[in-house]
Amino acid sequence: MYSHIKDFNRHETKVTDIEKNKFAMVFQHCDEDKKGYLSREDVKVAVVMLFGYKPSKTETDVMMASVMQANIPGMPLDHFISLMGRKLAAQDNYEKTRQIFTGFDIHCRGFLTMEDFKKAFASVAPHLPERTVQEAFRYLTSQTITELKNYERQLYIEEYPSLATQDP
Repeated sequence: MYSHIKDFNRHETKVTDIEKNKFAMVFQHCDEDKKGYLSREDVKVAVVMLFGYKPSKTETDVMMASVMQANIPGMPLDHFISLMGRKLAAQDNYEKTRQIFTGFDIHCRGFLTMEDFKKAFASVAPHLPERTVQEAFRYLTSQTITELKNYERQLYIEEYPSLATQDP
């Protein structure tokens, strides 16, 4: 069932010039010796800086495969930018939201109450008026209900395609 949610909510991501510049800045930062390429360990550090996690040995092997095949000492800037762009584009847009949500769902209930929402905003945007936070909560609640209805409708259509085409 979860795979349906992921497919239903998938959005195509385009890599912007700003993101490419960020990749280049991280590359320059990780290329401490100014060799013009990143070693395997440098690439791991760059992924941590950009995506917030250390890649596994297998993922690092995949990232470094074309460098090894070309028999060059490390990953050059253009290859790094291309690779990080593909990695960013392949990210699940909703995964970030899930991670943030989980951070604020301190009671592990799978939902946020108005009080949870207020506490979350107080920690990240304490300058916002309470009324704005309440309006945001109401708006998001109504949007979530709409998305759930659409999701349920999509599941129904997939489960019973012949009934979905009939008039009520």
